[in-house]
Amino acid sequence: MGISLKVSAQHILALVAVNLAATAGIMSTAEARRHRSAVIQIYHGFGTPGEACVWGRVLEDKGKRRPKPGDSWYRKVKGNYRALESDELPHAELEILVLDRKLRTRADKEGLFEVKVKGPVPEGTHEVNARFIADDDGKERKFRVEGGKLLVWPARPGVAVISDIDDTVLQTGVGSKVKMAIRVVSTSALDLKTFAGAPALYRVWARRGYPIVFVSGSPVNLYPKLTRFLEHTRFPIAPLMLKDFGLKDLTAQKKYKLAHIATVVRLLPGYRFILVGDDGEQDPEIYQEVKQRYKGRVELVLIHKVAKEPKPAPARQLRFGSYAEVAKQLHRLSKLTAAELKQVRSK
Repeated sequence: MGISLKVSAQHILALVAVNLAATAGIMSTAEARRHRSAVIQIYHGFGTPGEACVWGRVLEDKGKRRPKPGDSWYRKVKGNYRALESDELPHAELEILVLDRKLRTRADKEGLFEVKVKGPVPEGTHEVNARFIADDDGKERKFRVEGGKLLVWPARPGVAVISDIDDTVLQTGVGSKVKMAIRVVSTSALDLKTFAGAPALYRVWARRGYPIVFVSGSPVNLYPKLTRFLEHTRFPIAPLMLKDFGLKDLTAQKKYKLAHIATVVRLLPGYRFILVGDDGEQDPEIYQEVKQRYKGRVELVLIHKVAKEPKPAPARQLRFGSYAEVAKQLHRLSKLTAAELKQVRSK
């Protein structure tokens, strides 16, 4: 998201959270942290029978609480604060359990881990579990797992979707940075709104067998919240590739997205891609470079019009103001059937 309103708001929240924690003196001491249990968050992984990957993060466990209708403003702020002020367990040793395999891995300094699942890997949706072995001091901890899935799609020529989240399928709003920061920190996943017809279009793509992967500049700390938003608004299950929420390289949006799109292209060989983003950030420029890097691999570029003062559009990018509109354009291009068009427009 570059120097966009979304990045600015998210990092304003990070700085506020850190400053509040330091001022209130509630950041964990090293001694207290050694006695806490761990939570292993497994993010949805994906690939084809030739190769797949699973990602996740290991953190100190602050308890599990799903948002509920009627939650107070205080509970929402507290939940978001706890997510942003997470305490990672650097260099923790883990065992990832998938497809009757036990794969050892070690988290990096931010508590993030990646596990490659070498082929052959059967197609389908597979459960992923984990076991905590030891922290960086060699100590065991009690732990719980927030499980994810491994999505393995066929290794054949086809179409896949790479999509942004903020202002593409999630209404974050462009305008006041302060107002948007307040909305982000004071809402739960149940409060977040999508755009009319967006879930229906993504469900159409999923029913066609198109792999869908979200690549967003939202911080990895918000993975549980964004996953629940997508689930609550009835998007199909899909991997989310989010940004490590550090205080450096805050504006390295283009570099970040290109690197993760490269991973998607590598893990989905033979697929052509529909790239979906918005003009409130750098998506048009990033997707233009993707087209240049991967000649013949980009099927369509769809850009949601949200900017008040849009920049000139790169050539051959399809701009749309609503999902009913883009569905109609896709039908005209023979990319949706009449029945599929009706499903999107009826929403």
